Amino acid sequence: MDEIRTELLSSKGIGSVLFLDETDRKKIIEFEREDELNGSIVCGKKNNAGIRQVLDCDVMMGFLTNNEFQWPTNHIKVMHGDKLIGEDVCDPLDLQEYRDDHEYCVLGNIVILYEEFLKGNSSNDPIYMVINAHPFPSIEVVSGISGALIASPSRASDEYMRSLSQEDKMLHVGSFLLGFNLKPLEYASSLVAAPLKSSVY
Repeated sequence: MDEIRTELLSSKGIGSVLFLDETDRKKIIEFEREDELNGSIVCGKKNNAGIRQVLDCDVMMGFLTNNEFQWPTNHIKVMHGDKLIGEDVCDPLDLQEYRDDHEYCVLGNIVILYEEFLKGNSSNDPIYMVINAHPFPSIEVVSGISGALIASPSRASDEYMRSLSQEDKMLHVGSFLLGFNLKPLEYASSLVAAPLKSSVY
């Protein structure tokens, strides 16, 4: 696991790596279930598909990020039925253009078609948010690892991970959960210093 930690810390913008055990996994599952039940005040029901994928991996870790981390694009989708009505935008210049355009509603870094946003909030079929996982192949240089993914945790899971870190919380602006699988021939290797998945979300 030290090899994985070294690879993560060599990635730009990652400031703290957290080894999560089975107790941590169970707590995060509880936080994520509660978050989906509560949903988003603005964007209705949440479907954090990314977290489900990460929690289904053999091994799960966490890491905290600073301003230099390259956040994944197409991370969040806002849906009304089967129709895509909004998504996250990372580029500050693009965000400003959307703010200046009255056809769009900008909430943080999420851009939504304003008319569709109003329709969704006033209909019996409300809007909802889908949060995706993203491939994270940079650690797959470590022998025995495959299918590495990262996903954004809920606020409660983020705060929990920050509480586990010994570093200054003010240095970090975000967090991700990392999941990966172990290739069958590598299960007995010294790579596995964290427990394998036993809880299913």
